[in-house]
Amino acid sequence: MPHIHPVSDLKNNLNHLTELCRNEHEPVYLTRRGHGVLVLLGIEEYESLLAKLKATEDEDAEIEALWVAEIQERYRAIQDGTVTCIPADEAMRQARERIKR
Repeated sequence: MPHIHPVSDLKNNLNHLTELCRNEHEPVYLTRRGHGVLVLLGIEEYESLLAKLKATEDEDAEIEALWVAEIQERYRAIQDGTVTCIPADEAMRQARERIKR
């Protein structure tokens, strides 16, 4: 269950909020007039979150590089004449014909 406190607790109950973050290993959400304004997070959880984001970022870069390489390879094949390009509507017609068989 999320820990939700008014932002005034930063001033009045900082030790309690710190202990919640440290012991529960969960974020503490701070609100002002019923709307979220801040999140407190223990340093271990913060560093873990950063590591996960970095890993995802690296994976995304690898996937993008693979797509770029594939596009470049297909473009070269078109330029070399080893691939025949046809309009999309013709490709759809041919695909429908194959499905019917």
